[in-house]
Amino acid sequence: MHVDERPGQPGVRRDHQSMSIEHKTGLRDLGDIELTVTDYLITHPDFFDNHTEVLTKLKVPHPSGQAVSLIERQVEVLRQQHRQMERKLVDLIEVARANDTLIERIHRLAVALLDGGTLAERLYSAQEELRNRFGADEVSLFLIHDHAANLDAGPARWLKRDDPGLEQFREFLKAGKAHVGRLRAPQLEFLFGEQGERTASIALVPLGDHGKLGILAVGSHEADRFGPTLGTAFLARIGELVAAAIQPLLPE
Repeated sequence: MHVDERPGQPGVRRDHQSMSIEHKTGLRDLGDIELTVTDYLITHPDFFDNHTEVLTKLKVPHPSGQAVSLIERQVEVLRQQHRQMERKLVDLIEVARANDTLIERIHRLAVALLDGGTLAERLYSAQEELRNRFGADEVSLFLIHDHAANLDAGPARWLKRDDPGLEQFREFLKAGKAHVGRLRAPQLEFLFGEQGERTASIALVPLGDHGKLGILAVGSHEADRFGPTLGTAFLARIGELVAAAIQPLLPE
């Protein structure tokens, strides 16, 4: 190491390493130097572990406009990530609780259906469970059979396969899947009668393969109760339970 004597700055020390770096980078612009430093730090993530004294000298702009040390900035980033993970965990817990509640309701529905000895009793149980445990405002049941009009079906209405009212649900029956959302006024009137005017959203569930046994219609006075974002998996399970409970009691 040697000493350069400069006017007004006697005894300024410059080591050979510094001079070597300046010599090598003299023809490179600042952008190249920044890239070199960035690449080095990325490939040597333990740099600050070995040079902790550097951390106390670095300053990183803070969103508030104040300068903070790199450690403080890193701590803040970790805190933000921690808060995000906490929110995700809370969301997952809420979904899990909602699923547990739904599973319990479906279980109670299954038990109520099995308790009924007759077709009418099982259909009354299904209607009551859907209203009391699932919060449905309207529940209508339709059974499709050409020669069973004299069999007591409780709250359900018998329909023949060629009933004109079924024509407006032809696409639904063809798809054979649960449907949620809104319906036209004539459809609502067919399903719920006078209460159709108050029904803002509905869930239609086929009973049996492509509705071979009938249709379960659940209505709500709230427009967003049965919206497009509502999953239909649990509705399909309900339809399967009701169909399994009534099929053995239907005439051939």
